[in-house]
Amino acid sequence: MTMNNTGKGTDTVPGALPAEDTPSLVNSPRDDAIADYGMDIQSPMLMRLYELWRSRHAGGKLPGRSDFDPVEMKECLGNIFILEYVPDLDNFRYTLIGTKIVNWVGVDNTGRLVDEIFDDRMRQFYKGLQARQLPVRISGKVVWRGKDHVAYELVTLPLSDDKRQVNRFIGAMDFHMKC
Repeated sequence: MTMNNTGKGTDTVPGALPAEDTPSLVNSPRDDAIADYGMDIQSPMLMRLYELWRSRHAGGKLPGRSDFDPVEMKECLGNIFILEYVPDLDNFRYTLIGTKIVNWVGVDNTGRLVDEIFDDRMRQFYKGLQARQLPVRISGKVVWRGKDHVAYELVTLPLSDDKRQVNRFIGAMDFHMKC
């Protein structure tokens, strides 16, 4: 069931770098994952977070972390993650990983850099999202932790303290057992 019929690229912000000036957009962060820029979100919880983000994206300006009240996101707090850009390292650090993610994945990577957990392809994936200011939906299995029986869907949504340059992402993951 399709819960969103927005077209690809509809959530870009005026002022985003043109494609020729940005890192190439990696089609998928991992071989075992599917990136969907059309945001065909299946999880009702992820759809509500995405719609909340879109409501804060008004006027062509990116929302910042301060634009979100945890009370509004109560349903998905355990499923939330936040990535912050670290300019000195040209990398991203997980500053928050919800308890439901930790329980399903089996490890808490809060405080770790993306390329400490995954390979450089994941860092490049986030660099492309950052430059183009794109949201993305990703689906796959938790194979990086040896849990092929656990499927996930996630959304990653760009945030900006100055409303122009992406300096962090908020996202959430929803899990289910795969038969």
